Amino acid sequence: MNADEALKFVEELLLEQGKPLNDLQRIMFRGAWYGKTSKEIYQECSNRCSYEHLIQNVGPELWKRLSDVVGDRVSKRNLQGPIERAREDRSQLEASVPSNGSEHMPSETYMMGDLEEGLLWDDPKPKREDWDNVPEVSAVFGRDKDVQLLEERIIVNGCRLVVVFGTPGIGKTTLAAKLAHKIKHQFDYFIWRSLDRPPTLQALTADLVQFLSNGEETSTDLSRLLYYLRNQPCLIVLDGLEAVLRGGVHNGAYQDGYEDYSELLKRVGQTGPQSCLILTSWEKPKEIARMEGESQRVFALKLDGLGELAAQEFLTAKGAFSCTESDWRLIARRYEGNPSALNEIATNVREVFGGNVEHFLEHLQYGTALFEDIRSLLDRQFNRLSDLERDIVECLVTRHEPLTIPEILQAVARPISIIEVQEVLQSLLRRSLIEGSARYSLQTLMTEYITHRPLD
Repeated sequence: MNADEALKFVEELLLEQGKPLNDLQRIMFRGAWYGKTSKEIYQECSNRCSYEHLIQNVGPELWKRLSDVVGDRVSKRNLQGPIERAREDRSQLEASVPSNGSEHMPSETYMMGDLEEGLLWDDPKPKREDWDNVPEVSAVFGRDKDVQLLEERIIVNGCRLVVVFGTPGIGKTTLAAKLAHKIKHQFDYFIWRSLDRPPTLQALTADLVQFLSNGEETSTDLSRLLYYLRNQPCLIVLDGLEAVLRGGVHNGAYQDGYEDYSELLKRVGQTGPQSCLILTSWEKPKEIARMEGESQRVFALKLDGLGELAAQEFLTAKGAFSCTESDWRLIARRYEGNPSALNEIATNVREVFGGNVEHFLEHLQYGTALFEDIRSLLDRQFNRLSDLERDIVECLVTRHEPLTIPEILQAVARPISIIEVQEVLQSLLRRSLIEGSARYSLQTLMTEYITHRPLD
């Protein structure tokens, strides 16, 4: 069934109610049928309405009307399946009606009874959700713009592959959970999987296929998973992708036995299903870096620390603290707004210094500002670096200033080519360890970690 045939069918159903579609709704229907983004659809009717009216009024009203008339949940992402099922059911019903006598024709009352009993169209299938061990999300500070950006990318622009990456403890998992709670109603299926102990791709595929097929199928074939992602709107979150990436190298390679995760990312990013796969990771996978510039369907968000105001709100929510404005700013800068680090500070200030931040800051003069939990995370991140990455990171710490590529070449003790420097800097940027474009500097927390790190 093409878009015109589908539109003709639903218009026939709607005309039975005396409520035909208008021109804007027809444009929205055709565009959605062919998988166009909202912005692409808007280009066809920009002289008739505003973009906000199209996505806030025209679309929602259309999907509601279609859901009511076919008896199944219809959305921009889930359009073809319900329409095709409704047409097939209507054809089967018409074929079963005798044509040799009016006495055998079902009455209008009987037809309405069938509708009410759900014999003509299946009842809307319920959504299915599997939250696995997702953390509980209560208050999320300073992330409203990030959530709004990701929601627009996924719902409005039709982004199919998203990675949220950043340093340990920066709040990637919390942000992903907040986003999932907000947009899950746009999908028929929602699945959250933590990769703390990563399954092989075959095991993960079998798990997801079983869930998406309502327990009717178990397959380790990636093509079967992609089939479900193409044919029913699914939102999948894989939390902690760094667990399948190899440490000790700077080429973005995968651990032995997990190389085919690369194929999963490529296939989802290139095939453009109506579903969305969200990843969180300490570093941006190389496949994402290669694809994100080629298509709006792939997007990477580097998550930075909380701003000064959000950091203050975060700490205030943890307890009653006595603190000046300059103290708040100092803490936000010293810890780069890292929520995990701020949480440790809050605990220490409350339990050791009775809530007095000034006393806490006085004691920072005598040692490191890193507590055990955040140091443990930085240990894991540092241990993932290649030898060449460690050399350049320690070089940036020693020089105490941002360096250019030629300056790094001169400062590193071992012989190294300019291509190797560029590759290492690219890797460190993907790991969110350095900042800059022409001159490069190390993140503050990692600088402090390396400065006070015991020598091997």
